[in-house]
Amino acid sequence: MLNVLKKEGLLQVIKSPGHGIFRNAFSRLQVAELMSYGIQSSTSWRLVLLAFLVTSPAMSAETNIPDSIQKGVQVSMEEETTRDRENDASEDPLVPPQSKKVDKPSLQTSLPDILNVYGSLRYRYRDTMTDSFFSDGSSRVGLNSRFQFHENYWPLGRVESGFRLFDNLDQLLDSGSRSSKTFNDDLFLRLGYAGIEMPRAVLTYGKNWSTYYQVASFTDRFQGTGASASGTFNAGTDGGSSGTGRADRVLQSRIQINPSQGMLSLYKPFTLNIQYQDGEKIPHSENIDYDYSLGVSIILERVENMKAGIAFNYAAIKNEDLPSLRQLGINGDDTALLLGLQWFGTKWYAATTLAWMNNHMTTGNGVYFNGWGSEGYGHYNFVGHWWLVGGWNYLEPYGGNDQAGEYIVHYAVLGLRYTFKNFNRLLYANIRLDKSRVNSSDDMGLGNVYTIGLRWDFDWRML
Repeated sequence: MLNVLKKEGLLQVIKSPGHGIFRNAFSRLQVAELMSYGIQSSTSWRLVLLAFLVTSPAMSAETNIPDSIQKGVQVSMEEETTRDRENDASEDPLVPPQSKKVDKPSLQTSLPDILNVYGSLRYRYRDTMTDSFFSDGSSRVGLNSRFQFHENYWPLGRVESGFRLFDNLDQLLDSGSRSSKTFNDDLFLRLGYAGIEMPRAVLTYGKNWSTYYQVASFTDRFQGTGASASGTFNAGTDGGSSGTGRADRVLQSRIQINPSQGMLSLYKPFTLNIQYQDGEKIPHSENIDYDYSLGVSIILERVENMKAGIAFNYAAIKNEDLPSLRQLGINGDDTALLLGLQWFGTKWYAATTLAWMNNHMTTGNGVYFNGWGSEGYGHYNFVGHWWLVGGWNYLEPYGGNDQAGEYIVHYAVLGLRYTFKNFNRLLYANIRLDKSRVNSSDDMGLGNVYTIGLRWDFDWRML
């Protein structure tokens, strides 16, 4: 019975209740969203009536509803809250609406138009082996819009700028500061795209999170560190030129495909992501561009919140440009292959990725190499609003990469968080136990890094 209830949707409602019993149940649900659901069969009528009785404390007392069914309803609601929390934690703003579209497809036609200003203030204090300082931690502000012009068709757009306001506090507070640095250096475009959302796909063009990042995001969850070994942000950039991070001028589609019946009925609609990018400048080169780049990723998700993903990114290099690029360590096309696993529950989350990259990553002094990398991330809610956080980043050259020298990324992270509103408003403290060597020469490395910080997201709805 519980499986049938979940399949039909425990939070469906009758459009015209007309009885006090149902009004009592409405008080426990999000009426604005739930009224959009319809009842399509006599079986659904009975299941919805049972769901109402279970969610109403008064009716539960007056009727002999089995405890197992009441617990099943509660578990279903907790699972929905958990999915919302973990999806909202992704850096990619298109992930939450895509996930909700899979979980609640009937709601899409009734969702209101959106125009909102949003932002995230991220401030941190770091103590390293060589210095201690306050700084920004990827603060940003943006404008987001989404309007329905036809049933299930939504034009959308987003502009998001990053800023480093806190890095310039001395300049703000000291009017006589002689710093030659301008605020223009610390205001930059993070995202900027337009597109259309269709019943089974989203098509966008502009600067957007890449198809590769759809898998890399599994482990990009640390505050103030991480994402060093997956190949997302390569060659000291945001991954815009190669197309693995916040890809520049990229044409991208995200397609949802329903699984077949039988064994695949345990899986949600899987996501196929494809992108094309015209030639962008190769980082550290002298005005040499990639010929073009292609990206693809596939993510398969089971109903119990387990995901598996594979991503591949290819940036072609013209043969005539290779002689000039060999001095940088580049001996062929830029390729990156990434595998990822993600699994979470009400109080925990765990994910890992494994990557193989050629002519993609660079040392701290700009030398390209072939290498493999692994990342891991997890968190656990041990009491109240307190969360333990842990994981690793590991990246090393392979295949006789003499040009990479002593370079290696090798660190573990242990942390503690106190959350005010899921992971959108929180205080955190991290210890990064670091044995990395950032340059190809035999340097001393970074040493351990201690960080405390604040993240505070805000959202002002204009429509």
